[in-house]
Amino acid sequence: MKKFSLIAVALFMAIALVACSAVTTDSPTAESSTPAEQSTEASTEASAAEPAVEGTIKIGVSVADQSNPFYIEILDGMESAVQGDDQLIVMDAGFDAAKQITDIEDMIQQGVSVMMIDPVDSNGIQASLNACKAAGIPVVCYNSPVDDASLVASTVATDNFMAGQLIGEALGKALDGKGQVVMLTYNVAQVCADRANGFKDALTKYPDIEIVEEQEIQPGVDTAMPVMENMLQAYPDLTGVFALNDPSAIGCAAAVDSAGKLDQIKIVGVDGSEDGIAAIKEGKMFASASQDPVEIGKQSIEIAYKVIAGETVEADIKVPSALVTAETLKAGE
Repeated sequence: MKKFSLIAVALFMAIALVACSAVTTDSPTAESSTPAEQSTEASTEASAAEPAVEGTIKIGVSVADQSNPFYIEILDGMESAVQGDDQLIVMDAGFDAAKQITDIEDMIQQGVSVMMIDPVDSNGIQASLNACKAAGIPVVCYNSPVDDASLVASTVATDNFMAGQLIGEALGKALDGKGQVVMLTYNVAQVCADRANGFKDALTKYPDIEIVEEQEIQPGVDTAMPVMENMLQAYPDLTGVFALNDPSAIGCAAAVDSAGKLDQIKIVGVDGSEDGIAAIKEGKMFASASQDPVEIGKQSIEIAYKVIAGETVEADIKVPSALVTAETLKAGE
């Protein structure tokens, strides 16, 4: 009888191990069954207590901000490209540069074979890049580059300068080449600086459009809204707004809507997200430059495997952007 009990316990443990997901993460999200939304404690403990099956590869993934649906789609793309029993070890920085450094150190200790990083701060991430180099772990950046590209095997990202140009040109035409514009930026991340620079480049064709203020913000709906409220008070004749991403643009739209100025002020952002598209359809945003987060994630993992295999890879891989407006949405229906 005792022998039978031991066999039963062993069989139960084997089934439980087989059922384990190939993705672990430290980003807690309630009531979700997707691998990218499991709890922090569970993932860290599981990674430490249950080493990868012999021959499998651990891929470390540092996410800038998993509360943004854009990053969930990137993780979906990554997961689709993971081979066999290989694992994604996912950690969410929550747009906290210090936490991102700690997360990366944790993944180094877990013995990942390659580190995927979307830097919260393109310059501030330097210490993590040095730590990865010292540990012999190659780095692939996704979504946003770092300042010191010499420590990165490859960067896979949207052509963000192009994205900024697209919405800048669209806004310039919509304003008939004149008016006052403000910019909400996050230039410590190179990806956002590229968007802002592309936007400014497009507006050089419209000398009668004045950028009256450019302000750095923490990206997000709740952070953009009060900043926009202050700008509406400072610039009553405002006609246009550049926001670094769709969540920030939606926050701006909420402030403009509350002020009753949606007819006066046109708001543009970057992402082409579902929420951004909904805001465009509702007339709250004028335009967004789309990204393809699933493709970014997929190509990033494909590059990671090549790097692990010692293959030569392109240093800078650009995923094209496209303009999204009410007109383009209607044409695509």
